[in-house]
Amino acid sequence: MRKIFLVIMAVLLMASNLYAAGSCTQTLSVTSNPIMKTIKFVCTGDAADGSIPNTAISATNFAEIDGYYLYMVSAYPTSGGTAPDAADVTILHGDYDVLGGKGVSLIHATLQYDVIPYSTFMGLYRYWPVTAILTLAVANQATNSANFTVELTFSR
Repeated sequence: MRKIFLVIMAVLLMASNLYAAGSCTQTLSVTSNPIMKTIKFVCTGDAADGSIPNTAISATNFAEIDGYYLYMVSAYPTSGGTAPDAADVTILHGDYDVLGGKGVSLIHATLQYDVIPYSTFMGLYRYWPVTAILTLAVANQATNSANFTVELTFSR
């Protein structure tokens, strides 16, 4: 009986940890310019620590942007939501940050900021060719249940 109780408690604890984790939903849209597309990540930070898991572009959305270039990344607080902390954004291609560290403090509590991809090796801003699934990662956002949006704009 005690073992059954422990198993049930473990399952409930794991389920509550999964429920409490932050999340992002992603939506692909075509802009008014027919050669551009945007993927919008609308995120809600974890209820306990404000974090979100690294979120990869879905296979369906990747199929729509494969062969495009990452043109710009912008971030802003989601209207009507809880304001986030200043936080850092990286867009990962494997383990490589295509923003070259320029996503530091990209998320702001009240303003919209944007950045274009940057090569730390060359010391130049440049558009990043999309050849593999990109992953959104956010660090240092600690406001519980904060709401923010990160948009990735792609161009041909």
